[in-house]
Amino acid sequence: MLAAATLMLSLAVAGPPAAGHDPGTPEGKAEQAELLRIYEPAWKSGTAIAATVTCVNGTAGSYPCKNVDLLSFLPQSTLGGGSSSSMWYWADTPNNTEYILYCRSNGVSFVNVTDPSNPKYLGNLPSANGVSSSWCDIRTYGNYAYIGKDSVSHGIQIFDLTKLRGVTTTQTFTAAARFTGLTNSHTLQINQATGFLYVSGANTCSKGLTIYNIKSPLTLTLAGCYSGAVYSHESIVVNYAGPDTRYTGREIAFNYTGQGKTFQVLDVTDKSSIKVLSSATHPGASFIHQGFATSDYKHMIVNDETISTASGSPDFVYNIEKLDAVKYVGRDNGTRGTFVNHNGYTVGNRHFQASYRGGLRILDTTNVASASLPEVGYFDVDPSSNASGYSGSWMALPYLKNGVVAVQSIGVGLFLVKPTGAAAVS
Repeated sequence: MLAAATLMLSLAVAGPPAAGHDPGTPEGKAEQAELLRIYEPAWKSGTAIAATVTCVNGTAGSYPCKNVDLLSFLPQSTLGGGSSSSMWYWADTPNNTEYILYCRSNGVSFVNVTDPSNPKYLGNLPSANGVSSSWCDIRTYGNYAYIGKDSVSHGIQIFDLTKLRGVTTTQTFTAAARFTGLTNSHTLQINQATGFLYVSGANTCSKGLTIYNIKSPLTLTLAGCYSGAVYSHESIVVNYAGPDTRYTGREIAFNYTGQGKTFQVLDVTDKSSIKVLSSATHPGASFIHQGFATSDYKHMIVNDETISTASGSPDFVYNIEKLDAVKYVGRDNGTRGTFVNHNGYTVGNRHFQASYRGGLRILDTTNVASASLPEVGYFDVDPSSNASGYSGSWMALPYLKNGVVAVQSIGVGLFLVKPTGAAAVS
């Protein structure tokens, strides 16, 4: 049992290391230093593109592509510099506007993408305490954004997104609040339906999954904790509406444990008594990083972020039709090169994957039950190489209007693209 607590709560900080993704370990410090060394210089150059470049004969301008047009590009120099990592979006429905919230090592950039062929950089929210970290994550709840960094002393910044309305000149923004009940965090997830923030890989809860009530958006109240002696690298949390009707309406977390080499299904409805429904793995698992369910919630597509075992850029498919009996189905290697798959999201029958040096890859999920995920489109943000390595795309978001996809490149900038033909969601 955990008692409720608010902003200044401290939890146990001991826990299993997560190797290169934990800045508290020698491996993590070395990885962060290397990422900053490689990618900080890259943002100093680049030219904005504010006109559609059609994918013709395998290229859109200088970028390799298949069934994906380039709508626009903003270079890192325009976006405030530093290296970039995660990003998210905010749809300001009453004003019919859309924004990309773009994480950088030294802050967060805000971009109005209502016209995806002519995006507007609005300004920067500097990192708390001036800290710099290669790993930043951001999510929204209502009109607020929550920003965490895998760097000691940052905490979680809370930003009032309504401050973006009507902005016409570039600004330096300030946070509405800052939560210091934790120091660092690796990834954030928010269940919009319930108003809970799920923090993975923090210095709390033995680096497991720490849960906060954010129904009062400027106040984080501790609601629960799951460690299970396993590091939580990332989680996807939903109010379940899949085929396993025993759990309809329950709050379910799909938890990815990184070096713990497992994919877990947790029932987090009762935050004081979290239940493990399933724990599964795949042959040769090394760093189970992240995954996303198919639209019918029958299968989960999981990526394993380990460069040395990424030959063929495999995706791993699990059957999740019974939440308490998850089964590994198989791996799809495809013929996509040796780049490393990172974050992936499913819309309709398409899986949109940020694949580092491979850029955006779009997979057809029609035959996912047999672990077949043929590639139907791509946009390669790093034409120099499709080899394994950390440059290129960390995140691709397929949630903007009219099928527009935002694609980030760590040291280069923000691309807005649109899948066409066979790559479009059908």
